[in-house]
Amino acid sequence: MSVRRISRPKLDHQISEYVGLVVALVLVWGVGDALSTLWAIEATGSIHGEANPWIQAVLEHDPALLLVVKSGVVVITGGLLLSQREFVESVPGWRLWFGSLLAVGSIIVAGNVYVGLAAVL
Repeated sequence: MSVRRISRPKLDHQISEYVGLVVALVLVWGVGDALSTLWAIEATGSIHGEANPWIQAVLEHDPALLLVVKSGVVVITGGLLLSQREFVESVPGWRLWFGSLLAVGSIIVAGNVYVGLAAVL
């Protein structure tokens, strides 16, 4: 009996640099920040470490609401950035701006993870 090889379809579509940066922002500021914030809150048992007063108010009302708020912000921001691509790319230093936002967001996520780890360990 012969073995048939099934070839995987190749993805010929490449994501542009701009779209990749928008997706990275959505992942870091949306998914990463929300999940790491919720984990830090769960680990510490307190919302008082949250520095953003708006997010702290959302967390006081219902922590699950954070996911709704973050999802809405991510959809609006990602949509605006994608719809205004031509304008954003015309601004000098737009890559530096994206990189800075990604760096700050990554530092925030790392801080949340650190808080959670410090509380657990």
